[in-house]
Amino acid sequence: MDVKTFYAEINGSYNDALAIMMNDVLIARMLGKFINGNSIDQMIALYENKDFRGLFAAAHSLKGVAGNLALTPIFDLASFITEATRNDDNVNLDKEIAELKNLNERLKESYSKYIA
Repeated sequence: MDVKTFYAEINGSYNDALAIMMNDVLIARMLGKFINGNSIDQMIALYENKDFRGLFAAAHSLKGVAGNLALTPIFDLASFITEATRNDDNVNLDKEIAELKNLNERLKESYSKYIA
């Protein structure tokens, strides 16, 4: 298990995650729960179905989880999507959703390479 290398590869903040979780074992366990969950897939489906209220709620939740796990690129993207959908029910987020899909794949690959 090489949690620190995982964070370097995904441009996250290992030190911030360590400050919250206190050890690599807990970080790895929480990352596993996040990766095996479907929060990003759910966001993608909500966007494809033009459910902007649901997308707002899912992005807001993802922002919190990504913040606690110090997954900086996902946190930043979830923050952007949260604000974009806060008061707008018809916003074009094609670029951001494509980036979210890409980040999700990179996250899964790095997790299986360094932690799983």
